[in-house]
Amino acid sequence: MIDWVALGDETVDLLRRYLMIDTTNPPGNEIAGVRFLAEVLARDGIESETIEAAPGRASLRAKLAGDGSLGGIVLHHHIDVVYADRRYWTVDPFGGAIADGYLYGRGAIDMKSTGILHLAALLALKRARVPLKRDLVFLATADEEAGSEYGAQFIADRRRDWLAGAEYAISELAVIQTHSSLKAPLGAIVISEKTGLALVLTARGEPGHGSMPWPDTAPNRLVRALNRLLEAERPPRVLPEVQEFFTRVAGLMWGESGAGYDDLDRSLRDPEFRARFLSNRQYAAMVRTTFAVTMLRGSEKSNVIPPEATAQLDCRMLAGDDPEEIAAWVRGVIADEHVQVSIAREPKIPNLSPPDTELYKAMADALRRRAPGVVVAPMILVAFTDNWVFRRCGLHGYGFSPFIVDEAEVQRIHGNDERISLENLRESARVYTEMLMKVAGA
Repeated sequence: MIDWVALGDETVDLLRRYLMIDTTNPPGNEIAGVRFLAEVLARDGIESETIEAAPGRASLRAKLAGDGSLGGIVLHHHIDVVYADRRYWTVDPFGGAIADGYLYGRGAIDMKSTGILHLAALLALKRARVPLKRDLVFLATADEEAGSEYGAQFIADRRRDWLAGAEYAISELAVIQTHSSLKAPLGAIVISEKTGLALVLTARGEPGHGSMPWPDTAPNRLVRALNRLLEAERPPRVLPEVQEFFTRVAGLMWGESGAGYDDLDRSLRDPEFRARFLSNRQYAAMVRTTFAVTMLRGSEKSNVIPPEATAQLDCRMLAGDDPEEIAAWVRGVIADEHVQVSIAREPKIPNLSPPDTELYKAMADALRRRAPGVVVAPMILVAFTDNWVFRRCGLHGYGFSPFIVDEAEVQRIHGNDERISLENLRESARVYTEMLMKVAGA
């Protein structure tokens, strides 16, 4: 028998203490988070193992063993968080502040809270001695916010045994979202993520004195090339899974506002619909390859025209995109032989998990219990998660969360005053535990 009230209170306390550990990446210092998690697990007799990919860049694994009759489930979250500028927060981002029914802190949604849901469920199942047919593997990783080199990728390359016997992986960053434009909540389960293609544009020209500029300097060539790229538009491409998502969304929209969403391939050929649809940044990113200029570099001095100027681009690909084709398209768009386009590092080719597995159905049922009337839809996340790595290891990877949030709360992710409601933590701990009992219980 599980005491759900006590579990909810424990979940709040555990997350509060976890948020007070500063694991900003860089430098990460995930070892501090690992020590906290290991201590909590040990108090309930759950052994854990730790690895360090580099000093301080640690990950942890623990397991509740099942009878092996079905493949295991890896419950994974990343310990590291992004930078929080204290000047723009109303509370200390690492102070564990609770106010007006919310717990504040960097990582409150992305994603220490999900890690604590995993931990709370593991503790509850262990204490209740629930027999399992699947192993439940608790995995806390380093470095997700900077590309996973010291975390998930290190595990995939060096400690694949940590994933032995697993069939599924569950991580971030889906939620149940409420919005004034929707008649009912929308519950997303992430089945794929767009992945990054790092592009570098390098323009070259004759250097000289800043007092005597001319049209074809390296910086001028680079600026013109970037303008041509940003004004160009790759044709939208609607994946079947994306179409299913928008078909579900259309049914939730008021009046005729969802008209055309049920056949995006056709509707996006209409200029008026296309402009309206693509004005939503998230929607636009779900149907096309995107390019964001993120870093620029030219001269070291303001009065020197440099021989070389570079721009780094964060390009995000959909499943089925070809990195070489994208690079060739960019070269054709900028149309300047003095501007080189190169792929900076090995591309992460997108991958995808099916929305019809036993685990997906169990997660969908859990969302319906959490928010009656919710419409559940598979989603392709426009950001990157560690699930991409674990799918490459042969697991079906999903993003799942029973948190109910509105648009304003979503905007706090990677922003100021990130927070999670105490009600979300208490209720979601139960939903997560019950979902795992259903899909993994013997």
